[in-house]
Amino acid sequence: MIGIAYQIRHGSSLPHRQSRGITIVSVWVMLISLSIFCSPTFAVERGDLSISPAALALADQPAEASEPLSGRIEGEKKEEAKEPALPLTIAVSYYLQSDYVYRGVNFSEYPGEGREKPNHQLSTSISWDFKEYGTLGFDTFYEWYAAQAKLNPFGGQQNCQEVDYVIWWKHAIEPITSDFTLGYSFYTFPNSAAQLRRDKAVGNNNNDRTMEWWFKLAHNDAWMWTWLLPDNKDGVLNPTFFLAQDVGVSSGAVWIEVGFSHTFKVPCIENLTITPGYTLAFDGGYTKRVLQQPHAGQMRMGYEQLSLNVTYDLTPVLKLPKWAGTVSLSGLLYFNDAFNACEDDDTMKDVLFGGMSVNWGWGGSD
Repeated sequence: MIGIAYQIRHGSSLPHRQSRGITIVSVWVMLISLSIFCSPTFAVERGDLSISPAALALADQPAEASEPLSGRIEGEKKEEAKEPALPLTIAVSYYLQSDYVYRGVNFSEYPGEGREKPNHQLSTSISWDFKEYGTLGFDTFYEWYAAQAKLNPFGGQQNCQEVDYVIWWKHAIEPITSDFTLGYSFYTFPNSAAQLRRDKAVGNNNNDRTMEWWFKLAHNDAWMWTWLLPDNKDGVLNPTFFLAQDVGVSSGAVWIEVGFSHTFKVPCIENLTITPGYTLAFDGGYTKRVLQQPHAGQMRMGYEQLSLNVTYDLTPVLKLPKWAGTVSLSGLLYFNDAFNACEDDDTMKDVLFGGMSVNWGWGGSD
């Protein structure tokens, strides 16, 4: 992601930007229309545009147990009691993508690549719900690129490009119907040290790792739509605000994202959901410092992203018991439209990428 970035000069550019843009927007709009057509009274779910790839699992409902019948009058209705659910959530997701694009920069592309080489990613998440004190979690992210030797000839044959560690705390702010998440991320690039330190002008002893603190606000905007959906209690546009400040390689540079998403249930295809999203990214000197380019400059608009997530819940199909958790399969599609300032200095390019993911989740509390 960051460690080998300054070596990459050619992303997945779209030579026919206008036509590609129209194509992806057309597909995006078509699938949204399909979901609305299949569901005249659509159901609303919470969306999440978090930068971390880990997808939190759906919480299982607690099992029910009946009270013993000893000493009770025959024919009396049994009273049912719920078992307390363990407030632990575990989630694992495997991604197979055409590219690894992070904050507008393609980190799995080299000149003359031709047919896309597979990019494998794995994210894990474990969290504990402390009720009124919030939820504390720990995530990891691993990225493996089949043609890593082309990007970094000094890293041997090891294709692992990046390993990240994230600790976070989330708490609900009920007066403004928002979830606040505060986190700290550690980025490491295990095989990049030899490559990065060959240039004594920019090389140092810690440019194969960096850190950042960040926070995210996810707002439930149901109150804005009571005139249209009076009984709805879930978000409709699910606005999010994300801000991160790097405290390592990027020397205090800032990255900001504003996002919207909405999940449509498709009744005509059971267990299928479609989630279109829109993200607007702002670059506060982050990209140029990561790419080790001069004149980082001030805050500027980075890119806008259209995304589409089509997820099928395999849990009912596989007839998994509660103790086995949930399993789902997702198709992912993204289009990053870089703004002119970023295209002119070659820090970002228009890029169309996507792939699929397999997701497993377990646990959760009421």
